[in-house]
Amino acid sequence: MTVPGGTTTATASRSWGAVSQEYRRVFRPPFEIPLALVGNAALLTVAWFLLPARAHDWMFALHGPLAFPVILASWMLGDTPATNVIAADVPRAMSVLEDEEAFRTWLLARTVVLTTLVGLPTAIVALVLGFEGQPAAKVAATCVVLVILPFGVLPITSWLGLLLPYHVRPLRWRWAHRKQLRQVVRWVLLLTAPFVVVPAVSVIVVLPSLAVAHWLFGAPHHPLTNVEFLLVAVSVCATALVTGLLGLSVAARLRRHRSGRLAGYLQDPTAG
Repeated sequence: MTVPGGTTTATASRSWGAVSQEYRRVFRPPFEIPLALVGNAALLTVAWFLLPARAHDWMFALHGPLAFPVILASWMLGDTPATNVIAADVPRAMSVLEDEEAFRTWLLARTVVLTTLVGLPTAIVALVLGFEGQPAAKVAATCVVLVILPFGVLPITSWLGLLLPYHVRPLRWRWAHRKQLRQVVRWVLLLTAPFVVVPAVSVIVVLPSLAVAHWLFGAPHHPLTNVEFLLVAVSVCATALVTGLLGLSVAARLRRHRSGRLAGYLQDPTAG
């Protein structure tokens, strides 16, 4: 006998189980994801508060109390955990490459974990800084956007890792293979790509809502009221959720077409 909703319940159970497993993996040595996120957050914080005013204005386009957590989120996301998804955990990747449902569940779980690791801390920062004279409605809306926005960015940035993965190797290994110029150039490009890809995807996700805000409310020339700000925030969140789901769907298609090549690459320890 089929229990109504049994399939949905089983799927939800698998998804939450995958999320729990991914949290455990993230917080096991060598802690590559937490270290990358914390390191980027520390660099941004130092730059934001210690750079001279002229250098600060040149480096950061946004200003104001709530600009810091927004830029902080983009800096934390702009690193290899957002792109090099397959090669970062080879055993886990190999276990899901041949099973589309398992792959979708794993990538969704990874997206949820990274979203919370970036979204929640930056939302807390926004909440603390927002008390400096900012309207409560705008602070709350900013916090919600910060929590949800990474979900719209990460599935799309994962496409790069499905198209061009690279093995995580110590610098001494890279140095030992420095004469393999093509491999070195490929690694350097993929190592720095997140700093371009992640901000670009973030802009793509947010841009439709900003365009609507300009068209309907005259932003940025006209300061948004609380209600207008809330409407824009809701639009950003909705766009992020839709974009994230579409990104996961495209990632599953990439896996389907490239599973053989990806498996061959992951099984080659000499690949760059």
